[in-house]
Amino acid sequence: MSDPAGPAAAPVTAPPLPPLCKNCGASLGGAYCSACGQEARIETPTVGEFVREFVQDQMALEGKLLRTLKLLITRPGELTLDYISGRRQCYIRPLRLYLALSVVYFAVSGLVSHPDLFRPSSGNEDKPIFNMKHEDAGQGDAKPAAAAADKAAAPTRPDEGQLPDAVRNFKTGSVVLDARIQKFLSQTQRQAGNQLSRAVVNDAPVAMFFLLPLFAGLLQLAYLRHHLRYGVHLLFSLHYHAFVFLDLLLREIPWPSLVDALLNLAIPAYLVLALLRVYGGRWWSTGLGVAALLMTYSVLIGITLSIAAVLSVLAGG
Repeated sequence: MSDPAGPAAAPVTAPPLPPLCKNCGASLGGAYCSACGQEARIETPTVGEFVREFVQDQMALEGKLLRTLKLLITRPGELTLDYISGRRQCYIRPLRLYLALSVVYFAVSGLVSHPDLFRPSSGNEDKPIFNMKHEDAGQGDAKPAAAAADKAAAPTRPDEGQLPDAVRNFKTGSVVLDARIQKFLSQTQRQAGNQLSRAVVNDAPVAMFFLLPLFAGLLQLAYLRHHLRYGVHLLFSLHYHAFVFLDLLLREIPWPSLVDALLNLAIPAYLVLALLRVYGGRWWSTGLGVAALLMTYSVLIGITLSIAAVLSVLAGG
């Protein structure tokens, strides 16, 4: 007689748990983790795998670099539009592109040429900035007598040890600063020009990096009616300055005069084309705006680098 309860039910087994990513712990459902992108299959690497991974990474990086530079040069402003629209993976990131080209340019510029930005007039290279000897000779013996009279007429001051620390530190700092200024003024015009030129060249990379937001701010003022976010202008500024450093890098090569002239014109022409592609507008109004923008920006660059040079002198650089 058959069992009324029927045949024994098969035991129910729980489905196997999906494998977990060894990097972030997320569930794996393919060859790569959907959370962090790491490979699902992790094994002890061999020398061949190291070589293959290096070659793949280099080819991917070089492919991105060539693709980015090609679009940067041939279609001004297109990189900015692609980034805004979301096409980003096939190009180098804007900040990385800017930093790479600026570092290469300043490195090559420092090795190839040493610009003499503060060149004295011909015949005055070996003359001091200020010649104090004539003034001292004209006073004769009157200078010691005047100093003695001033010392006698001066009121009695407390001992240095009785002064507050802040006062003594201020006096010490003033003496050091005065000594640095006198040291700079005692140089010849050639030496002073070389010192200021070195200060400008050394501080130019940092100054240009901090001028990027200022350039983006000028763009925001120029295109205020577009109601765009500041990040769009900063993105455009990164791509434009990347092209500028690429152009300056090419100008380090001793080209014929015609090529040099074209490279000089490339920067304003590129800015006009890039602005037209990204912001729109008319040729004549964009051209006038670029002239005003570059003039204002050049003045700001000059002021910034001059301040950097003065600070370098005061710091004893």
